[in-house]
Order: sequence, then C-alpha cells, then structure tokens
Amino acid sequence: MSVKLDVKDRKILYNLDLNSRATLNEISKKVALSKQVVDYRIKNLIKNQIIKQFYTVINFSKLGYTQYKLYLKFQNVNLQKEKEIINYWVKSKNSMWVASCRGGYDLAVSILAMNANELGKIIADFLNNHSLSILEKSILITQISPVFTRAYLTEQKEKKEFVYRGQIENYKLDETEKRILSLLSTNGRISILDLMEKTNLTRDVVNYRLKKLRKDGVISQYRALLDLSKIEHQLYKIVLRLKNLSQEKENSLKYFVKQHPNGVQFLKLLGSWDTELEFEVKGEEQLHKILLNIRNKFSDIIRDYDTLLIHDEHKLDYFPF
Repeated sequence: MSVKLDVKDRKILYNLDLNSRATLNEISKKVALSKQVVDYRIKNLIKNQIIKQFYTVINFSKLGYTQYKLYLKFQNVNLQKEKEIINYWVKSKNSMWVASCRGGYDLAVSILAMNANELGKIIADFLNNHSLSILEKSILITQISPVFTRAYLTEQKEKKEFVYRGQIENYKLDETEKRILSLLSTNGRISILDLMEKTNLTRDVVNYRLKKLRKDGVISQYRALLDLSKIEHQLYKIVLRLKNLSQEKENSLKYFVKQHPNGVQFLKLLGSWDTELEFEVKGEEQLHKILLNIRNKFSDIIRDYDTLLIHDEHKLDYFPF
C-alpha cells in the first residue's frame, strides 16, 4: 500500500539518497526543518517501511572482484521451491543483489567473483542442487555501471553520478577495515559510537579509517534502499541488444539515462544483452513513453529489446563476504 508523502518528506528522501550518512543538522538546513523534526520524519519513513535499509556502495573492483549478472527462468517451481532458491542466493557469500522479476526471467542475482573459474564453481554449486528447477539461465559480465541519484523525488532535479565498478585492482584490506565495511555495507547510517562499540576501536581510529576508505575510493557512496511501491514507483530494466555501437552512441545512450529524472542506472554488459537501462517509474504508461523515446532516438543501434519489472528485492549487500 502506498504512503502519501509531502514535499518535506520527499526532500528528506532526496537528501538521504545523495548521502544517507548526512547528519540531521546537514539535512535540516537543506529542507528548512529543525533537527528534531527531521529525526522524527526519518524515523517515520523507516517505521512505514518506505526506507528499507541504509547501505554503503563499496567499489568491489578495487578489491579485485568483477560483477556478474545471473538471470534465471524457473520451470516446475512452486512457491516453496521458489523461496528455497531465493534463500540460497540470499545466503550466498558471493551474492550482492537478489531480486524477483516479471518478464523474461523470474530471478536476478548479482554475483561477485574474482575470475571466471570462481564464478563457474559458484554456478555449478547452485545447479548441483537446483538444475531441475531452471529452464533457462543467462550470465553477463558488467563492464561499467554508473548510478544516478533519484532526481524525481524533488523539483531540484540535481543528479549525482557515482560508480561501483571500475578498473580491477588489488587493494588489500586489513581486518579492521573488513569489520568496518561489513557493518557499514548493510547499515550505512550506523553511528560512530556503534561502530566503536562493535569494532572495539577508538573514535579517532574509526573516523580515520572511514576517511581513508572514502579517499581511496573503496567507499563510493552512502544511499537509502526504498520500497518503491510505497511511493507509487516501480523499478524496470530495459535490456538492449545493440548493433553498430560507436563510443559516441554509447555516451549518448548513457546520457539519456543520466538526464532523465527517472533514470537511475546504466550498465554496459558482455553476454546475451549489451546494456541495461534502469528507470524508476510510476507505471507502465510512463515506461512506455520512455521506451518510445529510446526507440526514436536510438533506432539505428537497437537490434532488440526487452523489459523486466523488478518487483521484490531480497538482498542488497556490497560486501557480502
């Protein structure tokens, strides 16, 4: 059931989307409310489950990981079996994102692996137990994946771009940094005091490590995971097979997503699809208008396309190890 948000609530969500670790004082100045009122409203947004989670976007490519996308189409699967498959991936130490879909596939999983051999073992272990339930699977490699903040939440329309996928590196985390990232990944708004208590570190050490991880590009962003249905929106993926794709056309396609108020991510892929464009829209009519616009602007490079509705996100953890 959707929840009616006023202008102030939407501004608070917008600012938490830009930086979910922003202090009450910082947010209060931007939305022209007292700290106490901002705190009350954030707690209400959590209570009403509009905000499902505060999370930290961790640049896993710095740590040597590549993101692989696994799409599954089920066969002969009842609700109990479907839950079993979903739980398998939710509990996986290599799954970053797990979501149920409607369209050509039933489940989408983002997997983090060091190389193709590790990915092969992860997939094989899954199929050893569940192959009879899978009619079709698609595996894609994510090459680039800029993310854009939610401009549609306010009239300001300012969009921030950030990435969690870049050049593969071999940044070495020590045990202290691993503990901090593990806590931050699914609780991006955790207080410094709680971090101190859970890591047995001093305030100065915690602050230093956070600044270092941000400066070194390991931490990309702090964000809020929303229950889009509560604000009358849905997440759609438009997946494209392309032809004659020049760098200029690729940049133009990316810019189309970036400048659109409802565009939230552009992914360049290797595999059965070439790109994914993500939009958070109010319904199929708005999606249809976006599709028409894309087809008109990019008809010379589109070979084929499909859409996926992401209707339930089960896991989001950029440091699941």
